[in-house]
Amino acid sequence: MFNFRIVRSSSCKFKQCTRFITDGPSTTTGEPSKIIPKQKEKSDRTRGTVDNRMSAWAIHSYGNIDELQMTRSRMPIITSTTELLISVKAASLNPIDYMMINGYAQEFGRFLRNHQLEFPLTLGRDFSGIVIDKGQDVKNFKIGDKVYGVLPIHRQGSHAEAVIAEQSLTCLKPDKLNFIEAASILYSGLTAWSALYLSGELCIRDPKNYRVLVTGASGGVGTLAIQMLNASGANVIASCNSTAINLVKKLGAHSAHDYRDPNYITNVAKDGPFDIILDCANMGYKKIPPSWQYSKFITLNSPLIKNTDKYGLLGGMAASARDLMVANIPKCAQGKTVRWGFFAPFHAGVEFIDDLINKDKLRPVIHGIYGFDEVPEAFEDLMEGKLLGKLVVDIDA
Repeated sequence: MFNFRIVRSSSCKFKQCTRFITDGPSTTTGEPSKIIPKQKEKSDRTRGTVDNRMSAWAIHSYGNIDELQMTRSRMPIITSTTELLISVKAASLNPIDYMMINGYAQEFGRFLRNHQLEFPLTLGRDFSGIVIDKGQDVKNFKIGDKVYGVLPIHRQGSHAEAVIAEQSLTCLKPDKLNFIEAASILYSGLTAWSALYLSGELCIRDPKNYRVLVTGASGGVGTLAIQMLNASGANVIASCNSTAINLVKKLGAHSAHDYRDPNYITNVAKDGPFDIILDCANMGYKKIPPSWQYSKFITLNSPLIKNTDKYGLLGGMAASARDLMVANIPKCAQGKTVRWGFFAPFHAGVEFIDDLINKDKLRPVIHGIYGFDEVPEAFEDLMEGKLLGKLVVDIDA
């Protein structure tokens, strides 16, 4: 459906950059994208299947990007009958990866890990790769299958040569996607899906003819949200940087607005009222212009995890319930609600996204590709923001 070709751009500050064009052959044919890796000295890293050890990017304490270290560790071991051992081919970066380096979600993660060792902690939520072992109750995958999947935040991550994944959060890789593309989808996709279809209730309502405003529409979540909504028949209005307007329109936005335009607020208001405003730009409900009329405001910037880190699990839940009430009390009389969107590791969402991919209704948008030795540089670029889509690490490069 969308024929984006990845090309080298000498004017871009990213180490391996992409721009999006719609003529010529597609890269989404199952073959690796034609990229020219940055020339650098080869490391002494070797694939970790010979001596039962592997390389991984991990942190040993919370802090900043300087905590990232390339480590050699034992290959992970299957401990559940429903788990898969994956030889990782590609993995993406998400904002939560950098936030976790700073200690974000540490209390929530400790609770979900159930007293398992916290460090060394490997980052990375998305992956694609090949099944090299499986639990005895895994029926839908066999050794050698090419797959893609996602990892909840309490699991060891995919910035490694191998990873353990749950079969319920793993799918066979579509032939139309290469490993790089497949590794860019599910974390952002499940965040968009849960925000729209769970928090936004589109799972129990017909989204056809809904008017939905997506702010931050050119990022990882926004680009996938537009395509999901477009596939469902919704009328999508996008807010983004001027350089991304053509991109979001090609993805399915019916109209798009440059947030730096002096008339931005007025122009967006004219496209309302909105059934849903999906806030992918960290705008927050307090900054919604009075002229924007809406029914549901869904923000991805929930205070739940921050409150849990600050007050502990129970205290954080109580503080978050208070915050949600404070946000909604003045809105309810106007027929409006403020809601939170989260990454939701649900099999139903994985199936929904996989179905859209196989029907050519959802395609990945990739901003930059990095070699495995360039993970710290990828994090630096992630921190700078202003991305069109996702950053992906080619583990074999």
